[in-house]
Amino acid sequence: MAKARRPIRIPSRTLQEVAPVLRVLAHPKRLRIVEILLNESVSVRKLASMVKLAPAVVSQHLGQMRSNGIVTPHREGKQVYYKVINPNAANLIECIRRNGTG
Repeated sequence: MAKARRPIRIPSRTLQEVAPVLRVLAHPKRLRIVEILLNESVSVRKLASMVKLAPAVVSQHLGQMRSNGIVTPHREGKQVYYKVINPNAANLIECIRRNGTG
């Protein structure tokens, strides 16, 4: 009878790196925002319309994600656009897309 192989453990450093991302993204609207921003750089106003929230609320969500290194802003004229810069956030969205039940 063959021995069951133990799964390889995730390095502690990796877990420490992804934990803050998971904490911040443990919100359905933030997950949706990241999903959108992975496909295009979007202004706060357009993003608010896409996720059906007030621009001020979207700005608060983006602020939390920005302070945790998930997104970064860039300005074009008067508009501020955001994009995802954290590969762990992109990996999480892809994992949900592949394995989600809904």
